[in-house]
Amino acid sequence: MSLNISHCLLVEDNAIIAMDCEEMLRDLGAESVELCSSVQEALTYLSKNAVDFAILDLNLGSETSLPIANQLAKQEIPFLFATGDEDIPDISISNQEPIVLHKPYSLNTIQDALKSLHSQRM
Repeated sequence: MSLNISHCLLVEDNAIIAMDCEEMLRDLGAESVELCSSVQEALTYLSKNAVDFAILDLNLGSETSLPIANQLAKQEIPFLFATGDEDIPDISISNQEPIVLHKPYSLNTIQDALKSLHSQRM
């Protein structure tokens, strides 16, 4: 896979899911995974640090990760949405159809989503 995922941002408000996903990302080659659980925390991190890729839990309690997605799009950083919801709102970021990773996910489904993201960016 030629999509760089060395330095990942993972925005997830469930600690168990975050730890599992971090382990899977490391198995796929991530050198570092920054865990954030809120929009403000993620935006603050992005203002001070560079990342290669992000996975954004769509629903973060009382907020959504759309402001983070918009910031990532402005910085041309690839990202995936993750959700456990059956009904996904109509989301368009930078005129691209977002790639959604459905929970519960596995190493294989993350890998497939990364391949789709890479194909979309070519």
